[in-house]
Amino acid sequence: MATHSLVQDEDQFCIYRGVESQGTRVLWELTSACNLKCEFCLVEIGRGHLPVEEALVIADQLVAARVDKVLLSGGEPLLYPGAEAVIRRLSESDVLVKLLTNGTIEHPAVFDLIRASGSIEVSLSLPTVDPLEADVIFGRRDTLAKIAATIESLPKARLNVICAVSALNLDAVEAVVDWVAAAGVPCLSLTDIFKDPASPARFRDDCRDLRIDDAQRRTLFDLVARKRAEHRGRLVIRTTQFALQPHEPCMAGRTVFYIDSKGVVSPCTVTDNRIWHDAVKGLGVAEAIEFYRANLSETPPSSCSARLAAEPVLFQGLLRA
Repeated sequence: MATHSLVQDEDQFCIYRGVESQGTRVLWELTSACNLKCEFCLVEIGRGHLPVEEALVIADQLVAARVDKVLLSGGEPLLYPGAEAVIRRLSESDVLVKLLTNGTIEHPAVFDLIRASGSIEVSLSLPTVDPLEADVIFGRRDTLAKIAATIESLPKARLNVICAVSALNLDAVEAVVDWVAAAGVPCLSLTDIFKDPASPARFRDDCRDLRIDDAQRRTLFDLVARKRAEHRGRLVIRTTQFALQPHEPCMAGRTVFYIDSKGVVSPCTVTDNRIWHDAVKGLGVAEAIEFYRANLSETPPSSCSARLAAEPVLFQGLLRA
């Protein structure tokens, strides 16, 4: 396998990769469909998905383009009718697959494949460990019990829990950290709320209005330092999108790429992709990747670039345990 996920305490800005990770990776939005109603969701509603046959062509193109890692997202990727076929095609071709799921969908065929394969990882969403609060955040009932059942049914060594930190759940983060450590999951990712600068979020014009403020971030970072020390050797805690690290370049359109649910390749999920769709229309995955590598001479316009211009360094060094 060309790459693997780094499991270490790390503070990064990029949503795709760890600071020290290598290889080409693609975030592929298999479908925009979802069974939950999270207010912080960045995925524009109603984009649909490709027929399974076309998705498998894209999977083959990713293999041919020597992509090292594919993050399969949604919506909820396990609602995609060809989820098992796509995961199997990629994983059997030595591509590292990371399934980004909300954890509430039981998919026996995919779960069997995960248990049988060494090249599939799973990230699950867990914003709180309070059952009632979880149902409010997710907009559905009994969600926490379903997520816990999914965690227990899969190989824990290949699991990662993602906790999107927002005004909706800031007070719940410490309990999430301790719950994940007790559950035996080796990695927890705390993420800020993000989206691209152009399209609307799923349930509100801009989900980034749910971000915590600077004072709350400092409190969160203090918590991260304490919990890293408390759970060292049992749990890795990663943070994403909170703080720019000076040694972390933007690799959008170079070694990170995004495929939307219609199969269009863009530099990143948070770039302003309106300006790229016509440029790569009709190109296959490998051709689109080469187009971006040949034509992007600097960091493309994105929600990240706009934020970094306004806030060049956020809390530099405060996250180091």
